[in-house]
Amino acid sequence: MARKKIDEMTKQEVIKARANGISRKKIADKFGISLSSVSRIIKKEGPQYSQEKRIETKGKTERQKRIEDLERRIAKLEKKILELEAKKGI
Repeated sequence: MARKKIDEMTKQEVIKARANGISRKKIADKFGISLSSVSRIIKKEGPQYSQEKRIETKGKTERQKRIEDLERRIAKLEKKILELEAKKGI
């Protein structure tokens, strides 16, 4: 069976869904990807979303959660940019 590449947006949505307490099985069904792919994405890309993180964000509004998610994503991108610049010697 051919393996299709999962785009970054889908990966972020998978991470967000899992952080909101949705089961891996439901996430796999929703995005049409395998359960093992969901597990791999969560393990590789989303270690910051632990059980404690879900409890911490439980009382926050959806808007606050989205803002915090965007801030985390921006910080991650900034880190990648700095790493790439360091490799290039800028």
